[in-house]
Amino acid sequence: MKQKHFYILLFGVLCVNFLGLFNDIFDVDSALYACISKHIVNTNDFVNLIVWDKDWLDKPHFPFWVCAISMKILGVNSFAYKLPSFVFFCIGLWYTYKLAKVLYNRTIAQYSVLITGTALHIMLSNNDVRAEAILLGLIMGGIYHLYQFSNKNTVTHLFAAALFSAFAVMTKGVFILIILYSAIWGDLVLRNKWKNIFNIKWILVGALTLIFTLPEIFALYYQFDAHPEKIVFGTTNVSGIKFFFWDSQFGRFFNSGPIKGEGDPFFFLHTVLWAFAPWALIAYSGLFIELYQRVKKGIVADEYITVCGFGVIFIIFSISKFQLPHYTNIVFPLLAIHTSQTLVRWSDRKKWIEQVSKISIQLYCGLFFMICIGIVFFYFNEVKYLGATLSGILLGCIVYYNLKKGTVQKHIVMGIICSLIMGTFIHEVFYKDVLTYQGGTAAARYLNEEFEGREVHQDVESWLFQFYLNAKHQSSIDLESLQNTPPESRPLIYTDYSFLKKLEKKNIPYQIINQYGSFHITTMNLAFLNAETRASSLDTLLIIDLKIPQLSKTNECEKKNL
Repeated sequence: MKQKHFYILLFGVLCVNFLGLFNDIFDVDSALYACISKHIVNTNDFVNLIVWDKDWLDKPHFPFWVCAISMKILGVNSFAYKLPSFVFFCIGLWYTYKLAKVLYNRTIAQYSVLITGTALHIMLSNNDVRAEAILLGLIMGGIYHLYQFSNKNTVTHLFAAALFSAFAVMTKGVFILIILYSAIWGDLVLRNKWKNIFNIKWILVGALTLIFTLPEIFALYYQFDAHPEKIVFGTTNVSGIKFFFWDSQFGRFFNSGPIKGEGDPFFFLHTVLWAFAPWALIAYSGLFIELYQRVKKGIVADEYITVCGFGVIFIIFSISKFQLPHYTNIVFPLLAIHTSQTLVRWSDRKKWIEQVSKISIQLYCGLFFMICIGIVFFYFNEVKYLGATLSGILLGCIVYYNLKKGTVQKHIVMGIICSLIMGTFIHEVFYKDVLTYQGGTAAARYLNEEFEGREVHQDVESWLFQFYLNAKHQSSIDLESLQNTPPESRPLIYTDYSFLKKLEKKNIPYQIINQYGSFHITTMNLAFLNAETRASSLDTLLIIDLKIPQLSKTNECEKKNL
């Protein structure tokens, strides 16, 4: 691929993924992490992670630190919270390019970056950001510098490898080291480079990684181990350090920790089919070729970093009890490198690879078009000009693609273009509307505009409401104290209809100021997606005023989305 064509496509990849930064935060996990980062900003406490005024022990500190620093600079808002994830995503693309280039060549490196940036779930995750976006950059940086250190033994790569490894551990836990070292050591084992494994230099990397991880260990000790009286997970004497080194990752894997889950061994096998669209079928074909060449023919490949880095953690994830689609994102760059070399190196030798790539791109691009059209007519049930325009452009690309004589590069470029159109449609058409059904966001913004300075209490759990609300906020409501509070001093309350019954039993007067239709959009169902039945799928959330009978604002009842 010509360099200028690569830069044009890369610019498109960065722009489409950047669009997600301007959308609201998603409930639940993203909003929860945003609230923790907001607490750090408001209190300047970078040691204690607090949720609902209680100590929180689930994830390490690093992603909250970087998000809090961003919000310190840019203010508490969606863009500032999401920006670090996008920065680390870009770092991940950079190291994907560097690793692919050192393993293969510039062409494969270019395709690897473009394939990573256009994988469907990567684009989705740059809207609904979690720790995995940050982790993607840290893992690729760690693998690249570990690989270079294993060959060159330079101090620069030593420190960089240890630093990236430590940051990755402080983002997701020590379990993440399995990805880093399975990629490097797996490659050395399969290429019979045993001397490189049994080398004291790895002890040095491990020791430096541990040193760089000390801020996390100190924070956990200070918040939990030094305070055995704290109640965490319903009990006392909880060690934050033990949770960090064992329960948070290995405890979940063996389902023996305080947080348990259920799993399906085939979950990630079919998840990759849509999450790595439109490249999944090509990726599976490449993995099949690699296995066949090694097992049946005994041929040693040029590298096993990508296969081992992806394959080992894929197997571990599959047998684990904790399974979520975004877990796969962190190893998609490795899968992208392997997919790229499959397309470039094997298409000439295995004609069926070219056919697989053609069929795969045709299939996924067709599905993308059907999804866009389905959303326009089923979800909106009306003409959305941007959605219709993007759907038309996508259809035009598909027709042009099928008329023009095929080459491997044409397949790749068409897959990239169709993915970028699909990503734009999701960010700017679908999510733009879906996010308006998050009642907590709408309620908080209304209160910020109309009741600035009023105290607000929250009766229903909503991290979004807590993040976007500017006013003094309290997450617990004591009805007895409310009864004894003079009416003019009573707060506004964000709640649902069940709370009104409690007020009526206590004879506490109230007035509904506003109400919102709300839906948990990360778990969509057909009732919500269907424009005809959407209203019946929404929960009703209320803003009520207890300052009765003298209200400071007129009684208005907005029934948006109901």
